[in-house]
Amino acid sequence: MADEQKAVEQQTVDTPTTETKEVVLSQSKLDALIDKAFSKGAKRASGELSEQLGVESIEQAHQLIKAKRQFDEDNKSDLDKAAETINMLNQTIEGLESSNKEIQSNMEFQKVATDNGIKDTDYFKHLMMQAKKTEDFDQSEFISALKAEKPYLFGVQETKRVDATQSRQSLDVKDRIKNATSMRDLYALQNEIE
Repeated sequence: MADEQKAVEQQTVDTPTTETKEVVLSQSKLDALIDKAFSKGAKRASGELSEQLGVESIEQAHQLIKAKRQFDEDNKSDLDKAAETINMLNQTIEGLESSNKEIQSNMEFQKVATDNGIKDTDYFKHLMMQAKKTEDFDQSEFISALKAEKPYLFGVQETKRVDATQSRQSLDVKDRIKNATSMRDLYALQNEIE
């Protein structure tokens, strides 16, 4: 009988089932839970850091660092303060000199571009910088070659002349429409007429 009772007890024991239930949380509640979890870790890390530094709290460490900086600043001699000021002024002068060189360089490009009637100065500057890298750079030869190769930089519109009589057998429009083999031919004819 004892064996039967154990068998019954084993059969009636419910095993926990893992049902997935959907939990709905608002964003603010989720943020609060995350903040709470992170604040615990932050407090623990803050405690460990203050223990390693040998202070009671992080705020005390901030105060000690601030006091040390103030002490160092107060103990600087006039000579040290003057040296810092000189270094700062030298850096400012170097920055101004490099800005001045850049402005002068841009002014030179603008002058060359204006003197030669160049319309796209940015592209001209790019091309000229590339050309200056060569050993035998001559500005006047460069500009002459540029006028021949890229007349659009100088505002010259390159017009292409089309000889309409070469591609057709008859000048009669009706015949050309009849002989057109594609819409492309018809569009070309339309452009010639307009």
